Amino acid sequence: MIKLKSLMLFNFSFTSTMIYMNKTVELLNLWAKYEEENPKAELSQFCQAYLVNQEKNKQKTGFWQSPVPPDSVSMLTKLVGRIVKLHSIYSVVAFKDCGISSFDEFLYLNSIANSSNPKKTDVIWANFNELSSGLLILDRLKKANLIVEQGDELDKRTKRLEITKEGASALKDCYQKLTEVNETCFGGLAEEQVQLCIQVLQPVEASLARQWLEDKKK
Repeated sequence: MIKLKSLMLFNFSFTSTMIYMNKTVELLNLWAKYEEENPKAELSQFCQAYLVNQEKNKQKTGFWQSPVPPDSVSMLTKLVGRIVKLHSIYSVVAFKDCGISSFDEFLYLNSIANSSNPKKTDVIWANFNELSSGLLILDRLKKANLIVEQGDELDKRTKRLEITKEGASALKDCYQKLTEVNETCFGGLAEEQVQLCIQVLQPVEASLARQWLEDKKK
């Protein structure tokens, strides 16, 4: 009886080891194939590609009541745009209790709160708006007594902005509401997935922002 138990335990251990080794060999083979096709690739890129392929096999890519674009870049653009649109819709509904009527107003208020008496144009350019649209947003914030204008000591033509006590309170309330909205929109993602999205997309945003500012100066 003891010999039988020992034999069963050995077989289980041997089988588990073989399964583990087989998966290791499979992973090494996949890496070798990827490295052959992408000789300059880093290990982190292989890991990302592997995870993407695994997800592709699990679910079919598509949009709710909307056609799928013909190429992957257009697919990404549409995906990001629709997520931002839906997130903005939920946010604006939540912000109404805070005296904020648009997501742009929240972004402007946040920019002013985290800058030292910025100029109007600094806030507008930082949020990728045209001058006319940006001035309207700032005017709404000023009328709501969330920000105030101050003169510039060195340039009388320049107006600088400062958040008011009411504005700071509204911004704090907005962030509390935004936590709930973010949970609604992204609660299904693990922290590792969120960090991966940030790592992949942040360089794209930085590059586009620099290019946009250079184009504005032309």
